Amino acid sequence: MPAAQVLYRLRQFWRGLQATVTPEELTKAAGVLPPAAFALFKRLPVDGQRHSLNVLNSLEGEGAVPPPLAVAALLHDVGKVAASEAGLEIHLWWRGPLVLLETFAPALLTRLSSPEPQHGWRYLFYVHQEHPQIGARWAVEAGCSELSCWLIAHHQDPFARHFTAEHAELLARLQRADSVN
Repeated sequence: MPAAQVLYRLRQFWRGLQATVTPEELTKAAGVLPPAAFALFKRLPVDGQRHSLNVLNSLEGEGAVPPPLAVAALLHDVGKVAASEAGLEIHLWWRGPLVLLETFAPALLTRLSSPEPQHGWRYLFYVHQEHPQIGARWAVEAGCSELSCWLIAHHQDPFARHFTAEHAELLARLQRADSVN
């Protein structure tokens, strides 16, 4: 992992420890999301909410943000909550090792993963890998648009297929904003 990525991850960890979200920011998120989707957003830990708001703010800094992209910015990591619902947490302390494992030994991460919550830390690995699809399913159930759900499902996929030029542009914007926040 290049030194710049290590520094980025260390800064990300530090920001996560200090994360806060203001009532005004929650109001902003509530204005972007359908009510059931806002309930999903509220299930994110504070550092996850902060990250999602930062992604949205970065997108806004580039110009107009179409509603499906704004929704995806706020919900792209919501699938990580699946671990919490199984009595586990993808805490800040887990994220660094997960990213390192994903970077240096992705096949090992896949082999160690288990879709069964009773498998503890192995389920954390599964949720880490599958959170885009989990989050997209939840977003569908929460009444989000098809495009928002597609963006959530593919936010970590650099080789997403079957998309239009609009999809490709929006996905690139989401990935760019996510990578710097």
